[in-house]
Amino acid sequence: MKLKMLLIAVIMLCAAAGAQRAQAEEVLTWEECVAYTITNNPELRSSQELIRQSRAGVGLAVSEYLPQISASVGLSAGRRESESDLERLKVNTMTSSSEIRSAYQNDLLNRKSTTMDRSLSYGVSGKQLVFDSMKSVYDIKAASSRVDEARYEHAKTSSQIRLDLRKAFVELLRAQDSIQISREIAERSKKNLELVRMRYRAGREHRGSLLNAEANLSSARLGVAQAERDLTVARRGLLKQMGIGALRPIQAEGKLAYADTDREKPDFEAIAAGHPTVLLLKSQGKTAQYDEKSKIAEFFPVISITAGADSSLSYTDSRTSITKTNGVNLNAGIQATMPIFTGGKNYFNLDRAKSQTRKLKADEISARQQVVLALEQYWSSWQNACDRVEVQRKYLEAAEERARISEAQYSLGLLIFDNWIIIEDSLSQTKKSYLEALANQSIMEAQWLQAKGETLSYDK
Repeated sequence: MKLKMLLIAVIMLCAAAGAQRAQAEEVLTWEECVAYTITNNPELRSSQELIRQSRAGVGLAVSEYLPQISASVGLSAGRRESESDLERLKVNTMTSSSEIRSAYQNDLLNRKSTTMDRSLSYGVSGKQLVFDSMKSVYDIKAASSRVDEARYEHAKTSSQIRLDLRKAFVELLRAQDSIQISREIAERSKKNLELVRMRYRAGREHRGSLLNAEANLSSARLGVAQAERDLTVARRGLLKQMGIGALRPIQAEGKLAYADTDREKPDFEAIAAGHPTVLLLKSQGKTAQYDEKSKIAEFFPVISITAGADSSLSYTDSRTSITKTNGVNLNAGIQATMPIFTGGKNYFNLDRAKSQTRKLKADEISARQQVVLALEQYWSSWQNACDRVEVQRKYLEAAEERARISEAQYSLGLLIFDNWIIIEDSLSQTKKSYLEALANQSIMEAQWLQAKGETLSYDK
């Protein structure tokens, strides 16, 4: 029985460990992270809704140029008393004798005439704009230009989200590699402690060296714990960028490594010409020009054609007669309106529209210059980061070789502890510096692509 219970417990532990491993092995590639983000990121969805709203604005502008047709229907009912009978009632109430007044009132109540009036009316009317000095046309073009503005805004948002997503992905890779490096450092510190303890027991090392080695091991284990906590933060950061709120045990596929790049300097002016920021301001300038022309058109007359048809049915019922009336009315006409004096409203609207056009033109020039400067800066930073990785790689090779030689020298007593531990610490620091250089290269590349205006579709 005890053996059976032990086997069941072992099977359950293995199953639980396997389920935990399966849950922890959810590996996401960069392309999968991009796909998640395109579907779930709330900022991206918000910018997409702005595109839909701007398209609806085009429909609203077009609707002003189409016929405006409306229908109406009305029903009324009322009751009225004969005006002559009311006057007689008033005279009777002024009679001095109460008996005579009462007799008159009773007689009038019996003779009072009540009339019921009912009516039904219905009709349809329409209005068609004929001429408004091209104002409607310019409004439609301005609305269409705002659709382009929304698209460029969406591209800017997508570009920023790609940068944030790439940073989060690289940070997760760095955290994963950092755990591995921290464990290697802890394992090496443990072996160093065993070597120092052996020499201490043999009387060839003093207690200060032993305590220092123990402190190095404690520091290395702390580094492992910190790396594991950093991994949780990095996971949550990547999930947040993908639009996933709940924490999941995910891993980023791959490892940070040196990436050889094309070192030829690109044409920054050509890149800036197609940058979303520049295109957005150019589109806004075009919209402002259409708005300006629309404001000019407001000084001229507006001509419309109107037409309508209505009918009414009346029914009057009294004690003496029943009357019905019915009729149909048709109407058509031309309506023309022209502003004569609006207190200067049209003039000031036009002046403001012209000023907005000039402002956006200046903003476009400034934005183009700023984009070119940013391209120069981020391309230079990216190239520097690539060079720094190569330098750090050589430092790492040298540190590993020095550590191998110094360990052999220390074990043979050819090197004192103080010099040996400096070389060991240098190796640990160089490994971390190399990892940071690799992460920085990937981030600088992402910032360069963002400076170019690349969006999430760049990785699809």
